[in-house]
Amino acid sequence: MKKTSSKKGPLYMVGMDSVPLWVLEELKDEKGMRPFRKLLSQNCIKNMESTLPPMTGPAWPSIYTGLEPKDHGVPDFFVMKKSYTPDIVYYDSSKVPPFWKELAHHGVRCLVITPATDITLPDYDNIDMITGFPLKARTNSKDMEQLMKEHGFDGEPNIEKDIKAGKMDVEEASGRFAKSVRARSEIAISMLKKKQYGFTYVCFTETDRLQHFVMNKNKWKSYLLPVYTEIAKYIEHVTDKIDKEGGRLVIVSDHGTQSISKKFLLNNWLMQNGYLDLKEKTKNEFLKESGKEASAGYAVREKIMKSGLRGAYDKMPYHAKRAAYRVFGAVFSGAASAKYTRMHLFDFDMKRTKAFAAISNDPVASIWVNDSRFATPIVKGNRERLVRELKEKLSKVESLDGKQMFVNIYDGKNYYKDTKKFIASDLLVEAREGYTVDIFNFSKSSMFMDPEDAKSGDHIRNGIFGTYPKVADTGVDAVTEVKGFVLKYFGAYR
Repeated sequence: MKKTSSKKGPLYMVGMDSVPLWVLEELKDEKGMRPFRKLLSQNCIKNMESTLPPMTGPAWPSIYTGLEPKDHGVPDFFVMKKSYTPDIVYYDSSKVPPFWKELAHHGVRCLVITPATDITLPDYDNIDMITGFPLKARTNSKDMEQLMKEHGFDGEPNIEKDIKAGKMDVEEASGRFAKSVRARSEIAISMLKKKQYGFTYVCFTETDRLQHFVMNKNKWKSYLLPVYTEIAKYIEHVTDKIDKEGGRLVIVSDHGTQSISKKFLLNNWLMQNGYLDLKEKTKNEFLKESGKEASAGYAVREKIMKSGLRGAYDKMPYHAKRAAYRVFGAVFSGAASAKYTRMHLFDFDMKRTKAFAAISNDPVASIWVNDSRFATPIVKGNRERLVRELKEKLSKVESLDGKQMFVNIYDGKNYYKDTKKFIASDLLVEAREGYTVDIFNFSKSSMFMDPEDAKSGDHIRNGIFGTYPKVADTGVDAVTEVKGFVLKYFGAYR
């Protein structure tokens, strides 16, 4: 990287998790949204393609590093192990550095506040930082430490479990999330008054975390507006500075969001089509009436899943969860609703399972072939044939309105290109608009179920990329191209 003069002025980057162009268009005329309305009227914001699956875990590291998931090593929030056990994986910025490290090393003073998925404080100079979601925020700056105390900010509020438990409604959650955004914005504004920064990045994940609960509700706009208008205030502050002093704003979102009407039960489908089998004891439980009428043994297990065990897990130190997850498995993603029976990877009989879906509980779901990469493989020498067969059958699955259920089916081998960093999925299947994929629930009578509140909204592949003042041709169409745009702004050409 070569260093240039600062005639262009500072670069300000705003990250918003799970914000698509269509939501901004829907909200732009509401009170408090004038800054977004200004940017949209000038065509400053466009669509940007996310990762597969389109999720926080892999997408933000791709933005920060310019690398695909196969290279930065984070395909999801978890990776599959040989023993069929998902294991937590996280972006390790000390091993795969973000672009602001490169900027800092070449003399650009950086302010980085809660970058999603970057939980490691820098071990190098020239950067003031508050670490990001999902861990409690930490800082290397005494100034920001004091500001965090003044604003009562120690990280984005972890309130989803309270919403799921009925202890908090979405209106209260919206207010809590908005307060969190406001605190972070005011910390950033205070720091910009104290010091001169060449690069400033503030990231907000509250948008995504609230949208999961509200997107199919009639009042979804009123729930989102408190959060979006707080972000708009910060954007207005930045654009006013740019108009007076020069510089540029970059707005980026890792993926988008949509309203969900139904969930497709993918492992249910794999089981009923002969690709997946259950352990005999579990099968006997499942084949009885599902849900409330399930046998006593399974009902007890479900009761435990809904108990304080999950709370205990949530309070564990981040790295301790890795060991705990091996014991508790996917238990903590929730228990079954009344009409469905919940199944987990430890319920599958892998000695009779050819293919299974795991980890990605998203409109883009991941399927693994049970071959030699795993502990008890039964697919030997015919992986390609099985993948073709699955593709053909899945392409014929219909949604409830008779349309093609999976609009895209990707070959994981091509997407992940034989990565050595994790066991790559063999297929990535993308559900049509309005649907998401469920890998946990089982029903004898249907392949579909209504989404629970936490899946009222789910992801789409298009996030956003925007600039102010507008850049006619940014060269950014995908998350892996953001880094190049930022470095080029500072005079780096590769």
